[in-house]
Amino acid sequence: MSLEKDSPTRVLTDYEIARALKELPSWRQRSGSLVCAWSFADSREAIDFLAIVAEAAERQGHHPDVDWRWNTIFLSLTSHDVGSEITLRDLALATLLEFAAADCGAVAVPQRHQDVNLVLQSADPGALEQFWIDALGYRIGRDGVLRDPQGRNPQLRFSTPDDGIAAGIVVEKYVSATLPEQDQDPTERPGPGLLLDAEGNRFALRTDEQLDPPPFQ
Repeated sequence: MSLEKDSPTRVLTDYEIARALKELPSWRQRSGSLVCAWSFADSREAIDFLAIVAEAAERQGHHPDVDWRWNTIFLSLTSHDVGSEITLRDLALATLLEFAAADCGAVAVPQRHQDVNLVLQSADPGALEQFWIDALGYRIGRDGVLRDPQGRNPQLRFSTPDDGIAAGIVVEKYVSATLPEQDQDPTERPGPGLLLDAEGNRFALRTDEQLDPPPFQ
């Protein structure tokens, strides 16, 4: 894929993203973002890598969302100015940081990058959207998902209830199940895919493993 021949803010197709991620083993696609997590020997090395991220972001003119937790750095890349979509500039910065992390001896720990999103079920989802957009200050993407423009809060989407199941709230937890079971921390292993509480609200576990590219678009 040629980056220099295209606009850096062009939104990538799922096919282009999946193809690119074959060369970026640390990164995952997750609902409008590229996400990754890297672990370092100690917090000092993590801080040093943060300085590299800051320098790369300044040079690229594009800044990732960063979360530093002792010796682990969590990154999320998206282009908020085009509706929280993945663009060529996200891919360019992800590629640069992939090489930088390797040079720093970082260990990719994608299974630690977990997200929680919310689903409101209703017989008429369209009647609810504008209320929640106004109440939360969210923006709606082309996929119908409501997102925090700052990327700090859970995403929200709507669906109609399944046949025979009352409307309610679904809490979705996204994880990257990429390690053999014997190498995973027991607290990070995927559990049952769907659980119900006493009032019928649901918990759904989703995985975003790297798959073969979808058909060409």
